[in-house]
Amino acid sequence: MLSAASHLTDRDRWLVRLVGEHRVLTTDQLAALGFGNITTARHRLAVLARIGVLRRFRPHPESGSAPWHYLLGPVGAAMLGAEDRDEKRWMPQVRGDRQLALERSQRLAHMTGRNWFFITLAAHARHGGGELRDWLNETGAAARYEQRAVVNSGDRWRLPHPDGAATWVQDGREVTFWLEYDTGTEHLPVLAGKLDGYRVLAAGLAWTGDPCPLLLFCFPSPRREQAARRALGAARDAASLRIATTAAGPRAISPAGPVWLPLPAGTARQVRLIDLEQVIPDPWQDYREQRAHERRDRAEREYTWHYQDD
Repeated sequence: MLSAASHLTDRDRWLVRLVGEHRVLTTDQLAALGFGNITTARHRLAVLARIGVLRRFRPHPESGSAPWHYLLGPVGAAMLGAEDRDEKRWMPQVRGDRQLALERSQRLAHMTGRNWFFITLAAHARHGGGELRDWLNETGAAARYEQRAVVNSGDRWRLPHPDGAATWVQDGREVTFWLEYDTGTEHLPVLAGKLDGYRVLAAGLAWTGDPCPLLLFCFPSPRREQAARRALGAARDAASLRIATTAAGPRAISPAGPVWLPLPAGTARQVRLIDLEQVIPDPWQDYREQRAHERRDRAEREYTWHYQDD
């Protein structure tokens, strides 16, 4: 099987890895990431599916038609395992029961919508509009920040699971953010209740000296955004976080553009993603500086005691 994989291009391998990392990507999404036009994308992806590098299925919506959705195939899993020197790492993804469950999952639309957000940023970057760094899926985002934060064992169950995380670079600046991608099905009190976990995580990061990333909420419509902003703004933990919202769907307009509204809103003006870093101050800045000062004082005392003992 791997003989077929040996003839893949660098672009093929990159796209296969992205499918593995983000579990499911559609034809349009892969075309936006790596091809000049949709026809070329369809032909090449069909080849990758035929040789087993990818696997594809087409959901059956209540109305209309759906694009092909691509999953990791058995040859692709073996190829990535060989590249990573871990032959078992990707194999769970190609189990038939897991792929069938994903095809029938009610979260499929949420997953593809979340991926559209990051893919639109990546496509924006392809045309010289910036750079998308560290695009992490839900599992990767949770693992990275839980490892970096100092959190009491009793509070770990409260930690959130962002839909993704990334760093966006533009105009010589960068902004790191968590994403909460909303499809409109979650009750607003549940949505606002997530802020408690994000506050715990932000406090744990501040303890280690890490800044608080932005928390971006992306909503499917202006009406949903307005209702959610009221719920988020009234939440007890809102002041402890750096929150911004948008109602612009990723397929309609680039989230890198002026589509974001900070919360609380010092102004009603929409701002670019890269400008949010300056518009929304880090509420943990003073605490981090105090912690850094305490660490310096402790290091100086330990240094003095060491040489006094000598």
